Amino acid sequence: MNPFSSINPNSTFAELLEIEQKEFVLHQHVDYLIYKKERLTFIEQQSDFKNKDALTDYITTRVPNIAVFAGSFNPFHKGHYNVLQKAEKLFDKVIIAFGKNLSKHERTWNLPTTIANRQHAEYNGLLTDYLDSLAYNVTVVRGLRNSTDFQYEQNQYRYLQELKPDIKIVNIFCNKEFEHISSSGIRTLEEYNKHRGYLLP
Repeated sequence: MNPFSSINPNSTFAELLEIEQKEFVLHQHVDYLIYKKERLTFIEQQSDFKNKDALTDYITTRVPNIAVFAGSFNPFHKGHYNVLQKAEKLFDKVIIAFGKNLSKHERTWNLPTTIANRQHAEYNGLLTDYLDSLAYNVTVVRGLRNSTDFQYEQNQYRYLQELKPDIKIVNIFCNKEFEHISSSGIRTLEEYNKHRGYLLP
């Protein structure tokens, strides 16, 4: 559906900008560079909008604040989702990056429909290599449950910093009611069919 089909061609820039911001959120599942290219092409075709050039300039020059929420996520559970929701209040867009960790179980869980409208990525090897493969700057989001997690992430940060000195990381604690939830715990409970309450639909 054409998001501009019911809009007055004489709409103000503020009105068009509001539409654009809604479209950006609606297309969170699309990589930003693909989204940007497609939006500019689409807007160029709207020849009867008097503020088209201003909107084109906005999209061309905009630098959204994008984060990467990285983890093995085996499975992606309610605690992870709590951190994701907090991250989405801080950033314009959050990419969920599923990393293959050789020291952990292979990911076998299906992607929850709750997060199906976000952009997902998979990577093997080092997180820093995946970050370097992106064509735009991002901030890494790491979820924390307790002080033990914090100690682990502090050590990991030193490695990441040595591999990628310009890396930016934000640590977000989950809410108290989720701090006991872990993917390994869910996998154990699955053996007794007691795990479903911790999963997302």
